[in-house]
Amino acid sequence: MSNVLVHLAPHPVVARVAGIMGDLRDGAAEWLAREVAVVRHLGGRGAVTVSRLPPGPHLYDGLALTFVALERPDPAAVLDPVETGLSLRRLHEGLRGLELELPRLGLLDECAMWWDRLSPDADLPEETLARIRDRHAEVRAAVDGLGSGEQVLHGDAHAGNVMATPRGLVWTDFEDVTVGPPLWDLACLAARARVLGEGESGYGPEWADAAIRAYGADPRDPRLGLLVTARTLVVAAWALAAGAEGTRLRAAGFDRVRWLLAEGAEGA
Repeated sequence: MSNVLVHLAPHPVVARVAGIMGDLRDGAAEWLAREVAVVRHLGGRGAVTVSRLPPGPHLYDGLALTFVALERPDPAAVLDPVETGLSLRRLHEGLRGLELELPRLGLLDECAMWWDRLSPDADLPEETLARIRDRHAEVRAAVDGLGSGEQVLHGDAHAGNVMATPRGLVWTDFEDVTVGPPLWDLACLAARARVLGEGESGYGPEWADAAIRAYGADPRDPRLGLLVTARTLVVAAWALAAGAEGTRLRAAGFDRVRWLLAEGAEGA
């Protein structure tokens, strides 16, 4: 799992323990500290809140973890796409003014390291790896040319990171907070559905398009298409680097690789 969540019952506190990402990343405490800073800044405005315990990050027995306040999502809730898009827009407004040194689309740079760490095998021959690395370089250059209009973003704003709670929609998992064009977060919301046909929490491409329109963007914007390709490069690298042989995670990584190398994939 990317992170392990542990409710410290009976206390209204959740421990978020770095899982897969802690193994893939250097300096786990640094990116967890960014997450805590974001949660403090938002102060509960559409986001989880810090706990009454010192939020951290804490390092214990080789593990990195933080504490956040318990939220009580409705497991039967179906996210409304319009409200999700509006909620993301409010979140972006709340992130303005955050004084924190952040990478620009940091995941897109990190995934280059993950691609470089992969060794060729029967399922991922050297030729395929070389093509994907070239694809990454092309897409990264095109993203760099998108220009201005950047701000602090969630960084990993897919439907699995927003919860329907009694106090409204609440965003969580800010470890990938970054600076970039707002369309990046919309690409996170749409990419899996566009590439695999079904997004996080089972929502399809039409759901994602409705959320994007509610945010105030055009689902057919070619810049969004480019960032969907960029996002897919990130998730494919993560899935292949983190997924064990024969797992669904690794299989999903290969599905994304096939899409990235197909004629229909958007990019530079």
